[in-house]
Amino acid sequence: MSRRISFSAGCLFELALLIFAFMWGWLFHRPALLDLHWSLNAALIAVVAAIPPFLFFLWTLNSPLHVCSRHKQMMESLLRPLLGNWSIVQLAFISLCAGISEEAFFRGAIQGSLADRVNVILAVVLASAMFGAAHLITWTYAIIAAFIGAYLGLVWIWTGNLLTPMITHAVYDFAALVYFCRFRRPG
Repeated sequence: MSRRISFSAGCLFELALLIFAFMWGWLFHRPALLDLHWSLNAALIAVVAAIPPFLFFLWTLNSPLHVCSRHKQMMESLLRPLLGNWSIVQLAFISLCAGISEEAFFRGAIQGSLADRVNVILAVVLASAMFGAAHLITWTYAIIAAFIGAYLGLVWIWTGNLLTPMITHAVYDFAALVYFCRFRRPG
């Protein structure tokens, strides 16, 4: 698939997810971006909050565990061919789109509407399970994504500002993609 087509498809997917976030919010009477407020403090916390998942990502790439080996194989066979020739600007843009769209949907819309109806921790668990299921490329990847989703959900609860998990997600994705596609040698 060409770089332009794969990039356009990724952007359209993220845009569709943002539309679903607004639809979900309308359906459940809780706007997806209700708790989004610009704050320099929240943005700075978000950048620091991206460090633990990025360190975990690095660990999975270097771990001798069999489950991590399969995860690395999936990334080499799927991610590198798909995104490996994207420019840094494209990687930054798709990371920003993913941070905004996925957090608006899974945290703002789903976790937010669930938290209005059930226990907040149960809302985090359910939204994170759905986040993991949406990343079901392999079981390992889905489980990792679910745990990162839980982490992002707790970051949102801790700060009370949806901006924080959005930026955390975008910074993490960008750092992981740039490292994997530009600095990590194939194989």
